[in-house]
Amino acid sequence: MYAFAIDGFDDTPALRDLPTPLPGPGEIQIKVRAAGINPLDWKIAAGQLAGSGAPHAFPLTLGIDVAGQVTAVGEGVDAFTHGEEIFGMAWPHTFRHGSFAQYMTAPQDAALAARPSGLDPVSAAALPMTGGTALATLDWLDLKAGETLLVIGATGGVGSYAIQLAAAAGVRVIATAAAEDHSYARGLGAAETIDYRTTGTADAVAAAHPDGIDAILDLAGTAEALNVRLAPLLRPGARVVSTVFSADPDALAARDVKAVNFFYRAEPADMARLAELVTTGRLRVADTTSYPLSHIADAHAASTTGHVRGKLVVTNE
Repeated sequence: MYAFAIDGFDDTPALRDLPTPLPGPGEIQIKVRAAGINPLDWKIAAGQLAGSGAPHAFPLTLGIDVAGQVTAVGEGVDAFTHGEEIFGMAWPHTFRHGSFAQYMTAPQDAALAARPSGLDPVSAAALPMTGGTALATLDWLDLKAGETLLVIGATGGVGSYAIQLAAAAGVRVIATAAAEDHSYARGLGAAETIDYRTTGTADAVAAAHPDGIDAILDLAGTAEALNVRLAPLLRPGARVVSTVFSADPDALAARDVKAVNFFYRAEPADMARLAELVTTGRLRVADTTSYPLSHIADAHAASTTGHVRGKLVVTNE
């Protein structure tokens, strides 16, 4: 089968012909229909998670998000059946076989769920990590109607879902994004937009909200920007979540601000929750750009730029 794999950390990923993986005990084999691309994919390839303590082996096929069909089940599997359409996410560095391939294997207790018939494979593959992260970070922020949330890096995958979820809860969302993405952000529910390339975010927020704001979701910023320039904008009792580990929780606590550097740990229930939100029309799938597996190197390169609107998805169909 074809798979986008590495032979070692810091290796350049390449599309290769590798043996089709077979499921071991407690595992399932998945025929991949679509796979979502995340920044973590190229971070794994670069070895940035090598010190996490998780086992790994090479060649390692990249890819975390998947939508596909169960084509074989290993001994002891009772969570899924042959032929079932599923979607979700699983960590390739823990078991070698990621979703950037024609077939993959995954443990049955990974964050996987049945894919509803109303959710097509490409849309399903655009949901798991980014949609789940948005759900989890907003659950932690516990925002109330009428509060104000600043989203840094608002039009990528996580931001595309976080804007919608926050706005639906009655939160006023301020989105930082390139000017060409402002209409997209407002279409998702952002009440205000700031062009981070031409405008100082802290100055713009201070001018519009002299009494301060209630929360920040940092998806793309720096430690200096968050802890030095943006922190004075936060009201006492405000909350901060950073998915890029830019927060200094101790320094922010001195301002009576609760902060966390957040790493998403997915559960199967998260996938079912996302599917229900999309199929009932309460959540819109992020703008998605699709590439065939044969052009996955182009999609991977686009992801490394850090300037993707919505989601990138690789397809096998």
